[in-house]
Amino acid sequence: MTHVVSSRVGFALAVAASIALAACITVVQAPPASPQVASPLVAPSSVPSVPASAAVAARSRRSAAEAAAAGTVLISSPTGHGSGAYIGGGRVLTAAHVIGGRGPFTIFFRDRLIGAARIDRVDLTDDLATLTISGLDGAGAEPLTWGDVTLMRLGEPIVVAGYPSQVGFTVTQGVFSGLKRDASTEYVQTDAAINPGNSGGPLVNSAGELVGIADWKVLNAQGLGFAVAASTARPFTESGATSAATLSVDPVATAPTLMSLYYGYLQGRDFYSAWSMLGEELRAEQPFPTWVTGYSLTLTTKFVPTGTRALTATTARISGSVVATENFPNNPVGFVTQSIYTGYYDIGFVSGAWWVLRGAMELSSRSFVRA
Repeated sequence: MTHVVSSRVGFALAVAASIALAACITVVQAPPASPQVASPLVAPSSVPSVPASAAVAARSRRSAAEAAAAGTVLISSPTGHGSGAYIGGGRVLTAAHVIGGRGPFTIFFRDRLIGAARIDRVDLTDDLATLTISGLDGAGAEPLTWGDVTLMRLGEPIVVAGYPSQVGFTVTQGVFSGLKRDASTEYVQTDAAINPGNSGGPLVNSAGELVGIADWKVLNAQGLGFAVAASTARPFTESGATSAATLSVDPVATAPTLMSLYYGYLQGRDFYSAWSMLGEELRAEQPFPTWVTGYSLTLTTKFVPTGTRALTATTARISGSVVATENFPNNPVGFVTQSIYTGYYDIGFVSGAWWVLRGAMELSSRSFVRA
């Protein structure tokens, strides 16, 4: 996706020969767990002590990275992905160009699917957008607090968080290089890496406070990244804010993604993760040791959806077929059985999370195929 704003041409030429977004759209992948930060070791008395200023800086960096990780989400769509900053009340702040493609826009936090988000507000001039979604607080996300970018000093550490390229959740560190303005939009300049997929993610200061939203960088240059400053982004979020009562829960839009994750676990033979996506009643009916025996002879499995319809405001039924290859004892040598099942799954948003509530699949056909 190309991001072009004609009013910024003069500004861009002043800093470099060409401008490109850091971000926008890359191949979707589920986000990995948040980074673990090692606890500091107690040094023997014979080892020179670390200067107090360095120790404080180290603690600040860890605090900033942890705060950023707790408030950063992955925004995925059929055309790719970007990042977002959780600002509380079920609202996610991101760059407008991240949601410029085809929806639905699905939110992930760490390893967990939260659901399909609804676009709340968009400002193409400042390249900002907000989305609303239920379930982030229940998943353990923590809203980022706003920082005063006007109080930042040159050289102060900055952390950028997001989901760049194909590597999953990442934090990078740099320094505050100053504020730049283009018309009504104020930018934070930093040398912290802003890569494709980072767009819309948070920039936090050494106290872990939100001071910018990653936006673009200068091509063919090192250390020239820009984020929409909090001085521009915060007023945007505070005008026309959405109340928690109107948060979006869209089971029809979420169902295909949920089933893709479920069958992705099955295909990868991560059976416990798949079983964990079942609703409480279903798991009680089918304890894991019993449930997993049904897949003991399955080699490959894939769900092909054919349609989705809403059952209630928080549940939906997704119909389709399952194509599986199975290694039965009576298969001819060199062949496996290909089985096709048809039916449906019911999914729903219960207690702040999405679950597979029920399924009914019946065998349609079987044939031998070469292994």
